[in-house]
Amino acid sequence: MGMTSTSHLRSTDRRSVHVIGGGLAGLAAAAFVARSGVPVVVHEQRGRLGGRSTTDERAGFRFNQGPHALYVGAEASAVLADLGIRPTGSVPATRGARMVRGGVSHLAPGGATSLVQTRLLGAGDKVALARLLTRLGKIDPSGLAAFTVDEWVGQISDRPIVQEILHALVRLATYVNAPGILSAEVAAQQVQRGLSTGVLYLDGGWERLVGRVADAVVAGGGHIERGDPVTELPDAAAVIVATGGPALASTLTGHAFVTGPPAEAAVLDLALTAPAAHRFVIGVDEPIYLSDHSTPADMAPPGRASVSLAQYLAPEGEPGAEPDRARLRSFAVHAGVTADQVVDERYLHRMATVTAIATAEHGGLRGRTPVSVPDQPGVFVAGDWVGPSGHLVDAALHSARDAARLAVAQLERSVTV
Repeated sequence: MGMTSTSHLRSTDRRSVHVIGGGLAGLAAAAFVARSGVPVVVHEQRGRLGGRSTTDERAGFRFNQGPHALYVGAEASAVLADLGIRPTGSVPATRGARMVRGGVSHLAPGGATSLVQTRLLGAGDKVALARLLTRLGKIDPSGLAAFTVDEWVGQISDRPIVQEILHALVRLATYVNAPGILSAEVAAQQVQRGLSTGVLYLDGGWERLVGRVADAVVAGGGHIERGDPVTELPDAAAVIVATGGPALASTLTGHAFVTGPPAEAAVLDLALTAPAAHRFVIGVDEPIYLSDHSTPADMAPPGRASVSLAQYLAPEGEPGAEPDRARLRSFAVHAGVTADQVVDERYLHRMATVTAIATAEHGGLRGRTPVSVPDQPGVFVAGDWVGPSGHLVDAALHSARDAARLAVAQLERSVTV
């Protein structure tokens, strides 16, 4: 699977499905196509597979491309199970989690006992928060599709501190800091999932999962071309574009996709000589979060640990849109991290967490781009910005499976004509 020429893309190929992009969405789509018995070729422009799901290793420490988590029992888990893949991992170490407000760290109200003990809220706010958390599980997210997070939070509580905590939970669950445009449907769905089934930190990092999905492609007879940039669509019966988001998809297909803006974060990973005193810290009045991904998920050498900090960036032009590395580093103090504990750090100045936000203006999840490209039979898209189901990797893998099914059907029709 070495370097290849793109000249073959201009020839007609009526017997194979071509997949543009070797990230998780592209690989999953190819795996489903291969499993159906149809020849499939994956074109990945880099020499490395995985896209935003790669994992870097430095002196025994493993760092994902920002803090990643797999929602238990959601769309991605179901799609992977359909491929015979069951990722292993552990739940985050949230016991004794902290919330920071006004520069002061408090015990996070994560359960009945901590809610009583925390000094973050007064008595009346504690009662209001408890009632809110009970109500959240009974809400139908689909009824909130046309409301922004700001509108929803304003309706569900009139207490400022409770509103701030709900906003913090939304940022944590969605990786989006855009309450003025994000659909409340996405926010409610993700918060519900986080509070009920929870998430896994994957053992050894997300690149292990990428490898397993790539293995499924090859095992099914598929072919993966690395170092293979594509500047035009293959002249094939069926093509799946699963790379670069709506911008590159528009360039390749010529179709103008109407989507929300991307969500971005600045990320600081700190390699530590020992686990931090507090392994999970959430900013309430500032959009920063810290978590120890290494201890539960085998991401650091024995006896050592690492923490990942993320600053959820506001949309361009709004306050909080600029990364602040110094602020991330200073926030680590709330986890008990000291300067002499830090043996290495890795900084990502600005990375996409969501390729295109599902906005209230576009109708939430059902307003996202469909898998089939309009007026272009045989051309499909997949990614976290595609289809009416899921968010983050859940949307990416769900749309990948749908795209594969439609691509196989299209190719079979073209062969019989």
